[in-house]
Amino acid sequence: MIRPDRLLMVLLATYALSAMQAEAGKIYRWVDEQGNVHLSDKVPTEHSRNARSELSESGREVERLQAAKTEEEIAKEKELEKLRAEQQRLIEIQRAKDLVLLRTFRTEDDLLMARNGKLTAIDSNIQVIRSNIRRMKNRLAEMQQSAAAMERQGQPLSENLLKDIEYTRTQLKDSYTTIIQKEQEKEVIRNIAAKDLARFRSLKNLHDENADPQLNAKKDRSLLDTVVICPDDAACNKAWEKVEEYVRKYATTRLQMLSDSIIMSAAPLKDDDISLTASRILYKDRPGAELFMDLQCKPSPRGTEHCQTDQVEQIRVGFKQYLADSVNQ
Repeated sequence: MIRPDRLLMVLLATYALSAMQAEAGKIYRWVDEQGNVHLSDKVPTEHSRNARSELSESGREVERLQAAKTEEEIAKEKELEKLRAEQQRLIEIQRAKDLVLLRTFRTEDDLLMARNGKLTAIDSNIQVIRSNIRRMKNRLAEMQQSAAAMERQGQPLSENLLKDIEYTRTQLKDSYTTIIQKEQEKEVIRNIAAKDLARFRSLKNLHDENADPQLNAKKDRSLLDTVVICPDDAACNKAWEKVEEYVRKYATTRLQMLSDSIIMSAAPLKDDDISLTASRILYKDRPGAELFMDLQCKPSPRGTEHCQTDQVEQIRVGFKQYLADSVNQ
């Protein structure tokens, strides 16, 4: 049962609404910040930003006007527009990449052959560099022997000989830097190929039943497996002492070079010889360095076989662990 006072208020509101509609064409209804309901044919300036409804003669809502946006809401909308525009730009870039991918490769095998070709080319380049390293090691050994003989005979070392020794040392260090760069290039190629293959299969609605074994199997050994990063001079100096210990412990040839940037044992002479060379490659744009160890066996059938034994493999993989404590402290 409706209370008399409530009924009176409804009747008065209905009467007021009818009276206003008789005098004006539009009636608005809105709620102010305090929750008060207003009915009027005009909206005061102080309430002009509020949401409001336009009512018909029967009091039904015929149109609803949203509240004016605040500065914060406007700023959020602008930011959202920027994000959507950037998203659309990225979508267009991906579409262009997809088109190039589909035009370049007709099948998965085409993509994998292209990747393998790039890796093979880099591996061939690395083999050439390693051959040059062996040649430079032998050349350096000859020059050092000549220098030692001259010193024993009391003869002064010629300036040209000293320059040649220093030049060869620099070339060796640069060669190892290049090897690291080449191995890093291979990692980039593998990662790009893996992403391209996954995208190619998605675009072609293919499954991975014919997945490339090289992508699913354990990755082949990389020379980057013997790279240790030290963050600053203190850590690098401490780690470099451990590097010297490691080379002295596991190299079977005599120590041929010892400096603050390269530690090298002589080239392998016997089939079961192990030659170790470590280089300290400083970063150009930040503190720290990469400590790289290279292991070489005699380039002979038996030497190659010896290099593939578990014993030699443990020397390779043990380098990082041997230095880990000094680098992480």
